[in-house]
Amino acid sequence: MIGMVVHLVILLVLVLSPDRFARRFYITPEQKTQLASIHTILISVLALSEKGLASPDRILGVVQRRFEELGFRVVTDPAQLHDVEFHIICEERKWQQGVTRYGGDAELTDTPDRLWNGPACQLSYRLEGKDLGWHKEAHPSIEDVPLIAQETQALDAETSAFEQLTRELDRLDFPVMLLSEWGHTHRLVELLTAPETPQARQRLILDLFRQFPSSEALPHLLTLIQQGRYSEQAIGALSGLGHEVVPHLLQLFASKDREVSIRAAAAKGLGRILRADGDPDVMAILLEYLGNAVSRITSSTDIEFPVLTEVVWAVGSIHHEPTFQLIGTLQNQIWMIHDISPEMKKLRDVVNVVYKFLDLNQL
Repeated sequence: MIGMVVHLVILLVLVLSPDRFARRFYITPEQKTQLASIHTILISVLALSEKGLASPDRILGVVQRRFEELGFRVVTDPAQLHDVEFHIICEERKWQQGVTRYGGDAELTDTPDRLWNGPACQLSYRLEGKDLGWHKEAHPSIEDVPLIAQETQALDAETSAFEQLTRELDRLDFPVMLLSEWGHTHRLVELLTAPETPQARQRLILDLFRQFPSSEALPHLLTLIQQGRYSEQAIGALSGLGHEVVPHLLQLFASKDREVSIRAAAAKGLGRILRADGDPDVMAILLEYLGNAVSRITSSTDIEFPVLTEVVWAVGSIHHEPTFQLIGTLQNQIWMIHDISPEMKKLRDVVNVVYKFLDLNQL
């Protein structure tokens, strides 16, 4: 019984909930306009050691350089004109263990970690003195533990801690996160399409477009897909744009000459749109694929595992008899096939969860 409840909870989280994150704090149209026109940033850095205040100069230098690389002007004197304030508080040992103030981003990457009590920097910004709820945390990664131990032996604990945090702020792409937060889509597109942009930054930008869609990015996402660059991530970002991209996703999904992973990503994107607005055309296409797949399965070689798995996830939220019957038939078929591969295990798990959910809703 407990296992069934766990499976259903996973389904509700991964399948039925929209694939976008709640805003921590409401931003007015006027504030959005102000954020979109940010050019000059006031930076303030506070470094706190176990003995008291420490020099913030190296941290300030890294943060200033990273903003200036994206074309922003940086000032450090509050008396100078500025559009936004960017605050960093770095501690040799983090004392605050609470979650983010508004809670909406508590589960996202780089948000304040309640369990971390080592060296950490808290990042936030204020617009006209108002905190709009964007909070990130930078602290050394697990991979740095051996290096941290060596540094602590060579340096005193305070110096070692701030060296670690300086490196982390040089690694964490908080400027790009803020470009998304502030609605600077044109800057993100320029970075995404620039040949010299590192792959890690391009992937981050695509993930940000997935979470916070922008129609301005549409032609560039289509170009990436056409070129075969980061196609799966670009398709994920594309799906966030909703109904207007359904023809593109359907074309990718129906293209037999495309790689299976691409068609699976398109199915996942269609499922995201289906859950958001219940598009009947999307549902018809996915059910047609599911019906054809069920009719021809006699062995594992008849199954496009990534595509079929995503299709099952996609239709799992539609509570009507044809879907329930097809999922039930598929469940019987795949358990009759002797296959212990990871792909089959994943498909069986997904089909099992969706079937139980649909069965529960038939009651």
